[in-house]
Amino acid sequence: MNKTDKIAILGLGREGLDLLRFFHKMKIKPIGLNVEEIMATDPRYRDVQRMTSRIYWGKDYLDHLDDIDLVFRSPGVPLNLPAIKTAKKHGVQFSSLTQLFFDACPAKIIGITGTKGKSTTASLVYHLLKGHNKGKTCFGGNIGYPPLMVLNKLTKQDIVVFELSSFQLEDLMKSPHIAVMLMVSPEHLDRHKTYRQYLGAKLNVVRYQTKQDFAVVNIDDKLSTVVAKATKAKVIKYSVKKILSRGVYVTDNEIIFRDFHTGRRQVVMPISEVALHGQHNLINVLAAITTGLLMGVAPAKIRQRMKRFTALEHRLEPIGHLGQVEFINDSMATTPVATMAALQTVDGNVGLILGGASKQEDFNDLVKYLSRRSLVGVVLIGQTSAHLHKMFKSAKVNFPVVLAKDFPSAVKLAYGFVKPVGTVILSPACASFGWFKDAYDRGNQFKLIVKDLIGGK
Repeated sequence: MNKTDKIAILGLGREGLDLLRFFHKMKIKPIGLNVEEIMATDPRYRDVQRMTSRIYWGKDYLDHLDDIDLVFRSPGVPLNLPAIKTAKKHGVQFSSLTQLFFDACPAKIIGITGTKGKSTTASLVYHLLKGHNKGKTCFGGNIGYPPLMVLNKLTKQDIVVFELSSFQLEDLMKSPHIAVMLMVSPEHLDRHKTYRQYLGAKLNVVRYQTKQDFAVVNIDDKLSTVVAKATKAKVIKYSVKKILSRGVYVTDNEIIFRDFHTGRRQVVMPISEVALHGQHNLINVLAAITTGLLMGVAPAKIRQRMKRFTALEHRLEPIGHLGQVEFINDSMATTPVATMAALQTVDGNVGLILGGASKQEDFNDLVKYLSRRSLVGVVLIGQTSAHLHKMFKSAKVNFPVVLAKDFPSAVKLAYGFVKPVGTVILSPACASFGWFKDAYDRGNQFKLIVKDLIGGK
C-alpha cells in the first residue's frame, strides 16, 4: 500500500468503520462505498463524513471501482458481485480488515472457525490464556475488541485469539499460527452457493500454515482428514469418542491429556466440573483445552479456569423462571445443527421458538429430529415460518405447531404450551434479519419480553 494509492472501504458497517478509524490515525482519507445511504440521524454518519474523502452510495455505489487502486471489502459484501469480478480483471486490488491485520500483526494468532461453537471456543481459549504468557492476550474478530484498535500495541510476546467467520476467511491468504477447526456443516449457502465453496472458505484457516504452525482438529469429524490434507502444519488431535496416544480425549467421564511429545497420561478434570452443558459444548471445551495445553498452560491451571467459565450471552443462556417454567435464550443458534445440539441439553416439557431469515439451510434433519423429540409445542417466527409449517405438517408431528404474528406473541404462545412446568427455549436455527437487527437484538428482545412476562406474572 503506497501513499499515492487511491483507497476505498467497501461496506461501512462495523468493520468498515474500524478500518476508517485506523486509516484516520494514519492521516489517510479513503473513499467510502456503501449500498445504503447512511442517514444524518444514524450515529455512524458523523464519523463516515469526516473520515472519508468522498462517499458513493445507492444503486450505483460500485460504478467507480475502476478508478480505485486498493479496495478493502467488508465481510458482508459478497466477493462474487459482477462489479467486483470486473474490477479485479482490470487490475484493482482487493483486501480486507482481516488480511490487513494478519499481514501486519507481530503477535502469534490463534484463529478459530467452524459452523457452530466458534464464539464459545474462542472465549474459552482467551479465558485459559489470559495472564498466562509474558505478553498480552487479546481477543478479536467477530467478538472481542476490533483487532485494528490494538495492532500498534502488539509485540512478538503477545497472543491474539481471533474468531473467524467464512466471510472473513473466503479471501484470506494467510493462516494463523494455531488454527482450531470445529465442526463444519452446510451454512450461508445463500452467499457461498455450494457446501464445497463454504468449506473451501473455512479451509483457508489452515491452507497457508507452515511446518512451524499447528492445526487443532476433532478427529471424530469426518472432515478431519480433509483438514489434515489441506495444511502443512502439525495436526494436534482431540476426541470425545476415541482414546488417543497423543492429544486430548474423554474416557470414564474424565478429560485426559496425553502429552503431545511423550504420550504421558494426565487427568485434566472430571466432566462434572465443566460449567457448560451439552455434548456440543464438551467438544468446544476439548478444543479450547487442547489449545491451552499447546500454549503451555498446565493441566491444573486449566482445571481451575474451566470451573470458573460461564456461558456466553445468547448461547443457552438461562434468563429466568416464571413459576416452574424456565426461559432459555439461545438466539445465536442460527443453524439447524446448533438448534439440535441445544435441544439435547434440555428435557421435560419443552416449548421451542423456531424460525427467522433463510440462509438456504436444509431443515430436513431438524424436522426429523424434532419429530422424534417429545416437545409440547413449536412456535414459528419470521420468513421461514410458512415453509417450516408445511414441513412439520408433512412430517405429521404429534405436537402443535403454530405461527406467531409477532415476537411477544411467540413467547406467550410457547409459555402457554409448557406451563405449569417446563422450558421455553428460543433456538431459532435461522438468521435474525427481518424482524431483528441481528441475533443479539433478537436475544435482547427475548430477554425483555420474558422480563415483562415474569414481572406481570
